[in-house]
Amino acid sequence: MIMTKNIITIDKDQNLKDALRLMEKSRISRLLVTEGGEIVGIITEEDIANRLGTGKERKLKTEHIHVSGAMTRDLKVISSDTGIREAARIMLENKFSSLPVVSDGKIIGLVTKTDLIRNLVESERKVGEFYTSQPISVSAGDTLVFARKLMLEKGIHRLLVTDDELLAGILTERDIAKGLKTFRKAIDKYIQADIKRLKVEHVMTSDPITIKPEMSVKEAVSIMLENKISGIPVVGEDFGILTKTDLVRGISEGLLP
Repeated sequence: MIMTKNIITIDKDQNLKDALRLMEKSRISRLLVTEGGEIVGIITEEDIANRLGTGKERKLKTEHIHVSGAMTRDLKVISSDTGIREAARIMLENKFSSLPVVSDGKIIGLVTKTDLIRNLVESERKVGEFYTSQPISVSAGDTLVFARKLMLEKGIHRLLVTDDELLAGILTERDIAKGLKTFRKAIDKYIQADIKRLKVEHVMTSDPITIKPEMSVKEAVSIMLENKISGIPVVGEDFGILTKTDLVRGISEGLLP
């Protein structure tokens, strides 16, 4: 099974600022969390966005919140001989984006959705068979608080951003985490800083890469891997989006590769 063997960790007593900096430096979206050298959990960009978006903690700085206060302790593990279809099923059922791989009782790697879709680099199936049509979207002028609440309610990790019915950008967990981090820096300078003034357009990714429904899965996967992105807007008669989750679902159902 394809897996990430270079595991990057962070101690549970370090803070969220450290975690975000390490994720950005390593261009990854999750870190395994250690305590006394032992792996005790995992922290993702989603975990950080959830914690920073909590009403009572919106004005706390990232360096004031420990990793242990945002991490997920309930690790679901798989063995090194688990098949990709089974790994995909476990990810989807538990709403996880990664699974630690265990051999002889020790974690030897991490299987992510990115690792699973690497198995699709030869697939000639069409994007139109798997993408999410008519996805949930927000307007560029909506508040970040509203967008984050919408993500939580719908259990999704990215939103298309529209402006006058045109595609203006895409908003991801990473964009939100960075935006909330920037907001906390502003608190030092402006006592009256109000997170409700922070708009989607202030933190979204503008002019995102787009694909068409007739593009092959292998071409879409190549774009995802090359640009290290987890979702691509699909432009056809209507807007849509192809995510790694869509492709992992195809794997779990035996449709891919």
